Amino acid sequence: MMRCDACGVDFSGSLERCPLCQSDLTGSADPSVFPAQRTYLRPRRLAVEILTFIAGATVLLLLFFGYLFAWPAPIVFSSAVALIVSVLFLNSAILHAPQPIRVLSRYFYVMLAIAMVWFATTRKPMITEFVMPIICLVSLAVDVVLLIALRERAIAQYAKYLVFDIAFGLAALAFIPLGWARWDVLVLVSALVSALLLFGLLVFARRQLWGEFSKQFSA
Repeated sequence: MMRCDACGVDFSGSLERCPLCQSDLTGSADPSVFPAQRTYLRPRRLAVEILTFIAGATVLLLLFFGYLFAWPAPIVFSSAVALIVSVLFLNSAILHAPQPIRVLSRYFYVMLAIAMVWFATTRKPMITEFVMPIICLVSLAVDVVLLIALRERAIAQYAKYLVFDIAFGLAALAFIPLGWARWDVLVLVSALVSALLLFGLLVFARRQLWGEFSKQFSA
C-alpha cells in the first residue's frame, strides 16, 4: 500500500505521486484493483497511419508524374482509385481485425470492384478477359480449399461468401454477349467451375446451405 504523508491517504496500485497534492508516496506498491488496459489498438493505429501516409504520397506522386509525362488520364485515375480503395479496406481490416478468411473473401470483392472501375474508365478487354475471370477463379479455388479443409464449418461460417463467389463466376458469362470478352476461355472456365461448385453444394449440402441462409434472413 502506498501512502501520502502530506494528505494522510493510502493508495492501492503502483502510483509514484499523490494524485491530490503530487507529493512523493511512501510504502510498497500492491496490485491495482483495476485490470491492466490492453494497448492492442496502438500498433494497429500506427500501421493505419503509416499505410495512409504511403498511399497518399503514392497518389500524389502518381498524379505528378502522370501530369509530367502525359500519362493517359483514365489509367492514372483508375490506379489512384484502386490504391485508395485498397488502403481503405486494409485500414478497416487492421482496426477491426475480423477473421482472416473473411478479410480475404472481402478483398476479392474489393479487387473485382476495382477491376470494374478500371474497365469502365479504360475499356481495355484485358480486364474482362483475364483480370476479372482470374480473380473469380482464385476466389473459387479458395472456396474449394475451405470446403475440403473445414467441411461443414465452411458452410456454417462462409455460406454467403460461397454463394457470392459462385454468382460472380456465373455473371462473367454476360461479358460474352456484351462483346467484352472476345477471347472467352477464362470466362467460360470461371463459369464452369462456379457451376460445378454450385452443383456440388446442392447435391451434398443443400439442407445445411438452406438452413444457414434461413438463419440469416430470419435474424
